[in-house]
Amino acid sequence: MKAKRFTAANMQTALRLVSQELGPDAVIVSSRKTAEGMEVVAALDYHSQSAAPELERQLQLQQELEQAKTRQQQRAPARTEQRAARLQQAREADVGSQASLAKVLRGFKNDQLTSAAGKPRAAAVAQPQSQPQSQPRRVVSPVQEERPLARPQPAAVSEVNDTGLYNHALEQMQGQLRELKDWMVSHNGSPWDTRRPLTWQQSQMWARCQDLGLEPAWADDIAARVTSSDLDQAWQQVLTMLQDDIPVASTQVLERGGMVALVGPTGAGKTTTIGKIAAQFVMRHGAGSVALVTLDNYRVAAHDQLRSFSRILGVPLHVLPVQGDLNKLLDTLKDKKLVLVDSAGLSSRDQHFDVQLAMLKQAGSRLKKLLVLPLTSQGRCLQENYELFKPAGLSGCVFTKLDECFSLGAAMSVAALTRLPVTLVTDGPHIPDDIHYPEAAKLVRLAEQMARMARTRWQAATAMTERSRPAANTEYK
Repeated sequence: MKAKRFTAANMQTALRLVSQELGPDAVIVSSRKTAEGMEVVAALDYHSQSAAPELERQLQLQQELEQAKTRQQQRAPARTEQRAARLQQAREADVGSQASLAKVLRGFKNDQLTSAAGKPRAAAVAQPQSQPQSQPRRVVSPVQEERPLARPQPAAVSEVNDTGLYNHALEQMQGQLRELKDWMVSHNGSPWDTRRPLTWQQSQMWARCQDLGLEPAWADDIAARVTSSDLDQAWQQVLTMLQDDIPVASTQVLERGGMVALVGPTGAGKTTTIGKIAAQFVMRHGAGSVALVTLDNYRVAAHDQLRSFSRILGVPLHVLPVQGDLNKLLDTLKDKKLVLVDSAGLSSRDQHFDVQLAMLKQAGSRLKKLLVLPLTSQGRCLQENYELFKPAGLSGCVFTKLDECFSLGAAMSVAALTRLPVTLVTDGPHIPDDIHYPEAAKLVRLAEQMARMARTRWQAATAMTERSRPAANTEYK
């Protein structure tokens, strides 16, 4: 999460600054009128339930940084004046020292002349000549002699101390910001494995994968494989990897036929999907090539809908008794090109669930079992359904209710993590039209569009709520 406070003359200018600084994905956290105008607090990748303490910390750090910059700007004119005064003092001291040194040199020259004319000065003149010839006397120019003496030591020490304190405070602030960034990056990488930190770009990709509704395990694997440092290029890498990870069945049921059983929870759309498959196959190969079988003898009027399909399409319907043998029934239907088996949607706690699962297992590999995944269900429910029907020997899955869902991430995660090929996709109740063969690229593109639409809706709803909140408070008062 990245948060920042903006101040502008009006709300429109403030929102423009937010868009320029944080981009179109920024969320308006709060807004209020101040003496300077409108103050807006915006954040990127903001989650209200967990990011409130970090938001306050970032805003506090930003305020401290602005105060430090203000103090530095205020000190600048004073330091300039002090330096000018010290330079003027140094120049005056330099001029005075040059005059004093010139006077000393003139006196030394007069002494030399007097010593050369009279003998009383001979001892004084002879004394410096008694020094060894290897150590000649060094003559220093007035400027070189007086510069060290004219340096204002106390003022320079004060300036060095102020600069050192400012640098120390700045280093502390940078360290705190670095720690905050490391904490956010490491925790955004994986909520269950904080020992593996990701780069900032990878953490951004992980957050976008969460917007798509992907499972954290799959999002971790995708984000860890991102190599580009540019966000747009990294996102294109993510979309490509998503397409490659989604398995799609190579065989087409509507053309090749076979024996197919649809399994899944109650209300997943198994019976309606069987009606669509049967209608499509009858249109291609005729009514004599299709047979329908139902295992649902546990609910009242359970197979009435399937019986209506068989009557309309002109295909036979076989109802398996409770203690019947599915293998024997399938042996009698070997002459059919397509045999569709409808199972009962039973809870795992139902005593008949194990009986039906045993029948499906006994049918062997000649009966392909397709798990029906309703896209309107939660990700955990889809995972649980997969675990329940996995012992039957699943050959693929079918995505149903695409027209009713608002996120594809959960179903795509089940298919990708379990390597269960997507065989068919249904997107409406119309028979036989609303059934299609899947394409990984289309599924990923549609998932991204759904995520963007959902994010836009929530941002608009949040903005309207924040805008109406002050008015509501005023009216209440």
